[in-house]
Amino acid sequence: MQLSPQLRFDPDKLLLSDSDSDTTIELTFAEARILEALSAEAGQVVSKATLLEAGWPARVVGDSSLQNALSTLRKKLSPYRDIELKTIPRRGYTLHLPEPQSLSPRRFTKPAMAAVVLAVLVLLVGVLFWLDPSPRARFAEQTLPSRVSGVEGPMWVLTEPTAAPVDKVVLANRVANQLVPEPGWQPPFDRYQGMALLSEQGDSLVLCPGYDNGQCPGKSLISIFGAPNDGGHQRLSDFLATKIRMEEKTYNSLKFEELGDDTGGMVEQLYFGDAYFKLDQDQRLARADLRISAVPQEAHSGLFYFAACVTDEDCHTTPVKYRVRGRYIETKERWGDRRVTRYTVTPTSVELSSPNRLSKMARQLYREFRRSELGREELVFYRLYLDDKTAIWMLPFADNSMVWMQRRTLHL
Repeated sequence: MQLSPQLRFDPDKLLLSDSDSDTTIELTFAEARILEALSAEAGQVVSKATLLEAGWPARVVGDSSLQNALSTLRKKLSPYRDIELKTIPRRGYTLHLPEPQSLSPRRFTKPAMAAVVLAVLVLLVGVLFWLDPSPRARFAEQTLPSRVSGVEGPMWVLTEPTAAPVDKVVLANRVANQLVPEPGWQPPFDRYQGMALLSEQGDSLVLCPGYDNGQCPGKSLISIFGAPNDGGHQRLSDFLATKIRMEEKTYNSLKFEELGDDTGGMVEQLYFGDAYFKLDQDQRLARADLRISAVPQEAHSGLFYFAACVTDEDCHTTPVKYRVRGRYIETKERWGDRRVTRYTVTPTSVELSSPNRLSKMARQLYREFRRSELGREELVFYRLYLDDKTAIWMLPFADNSMVWMQRRTLHL
């Protein structure tokens, strides 16, 4: 949808694209739906009720949510003087766009030709900028050799784009903060592929034992995260024993064989896995039993379900359950050479059950989920990796923790 000679709006990808500067502006789901409703009635007054329904379908939100969305949308449109988003007191809002004839191709006068030359130069700079993707990527990535309890394997290492590249010594130390070396002990696997997200807020480490030829078998997946300089400090032998014991108790799992043969019709993409962490060194190892479900309904959109059930290794923290249902918009991003799928989720319902016993860990977990429940109008999940049986997800909790999950496709 062309809003002005230089600005194009893609409501499906939640993007504004500036052809003069070859840049894009990201929109939230609510901002995109509001702009879509306003542009469909350009020049006409659109009521608050219509915009609230467009931006937050099937949800009840206050006028402040609409005001905040309109305020940020105005800021994003402010560089484009020929586009005006106006408030009509006691009636609603209207969007004024350039006249249709002004959207037609421009004649190449000398000043215009100079502008075209300048635009070409900007485009060339943009191409060079794209060829060096690290400044534009949400995270920079490099591949380094790593070692876990004597077993060597490659590690995809993600860091903030502004951070200095990580060398293998730094990586070894950060990995050892999570899984300490055990000389003389042989792990039950002889190869793996790993991914690490290293940031000032925390480190997230995921491993696929037996990874081979671009495929993960999906067995005994390891996902663990903690503070960057004081992580879980788990011996892998102890961790695997605890993992087996804790995963005997499942909250979000489903025995898929019980469903029988596929019947066709609706398709559900299911992801399920476990992530482990310590909130500090004095606390027990905690487990998050996780499930993600995406049901495509239209192109790049559909229904989304996320469930987390958290407890500690001795069950002193009884399950803290957090569930989100909503609608997602799927967009593609490129972080260097990695193709990433972004799911922007607008919740339609959120369920949070308080723990039966308020241990120190339970209080902290409950507060974290409660802040998310009250303070976010949308959640962003990133799928960083996908193969036939597994996927790596980045979750919008605990400083973008990662989890390597099994996956299944169900035809319902």
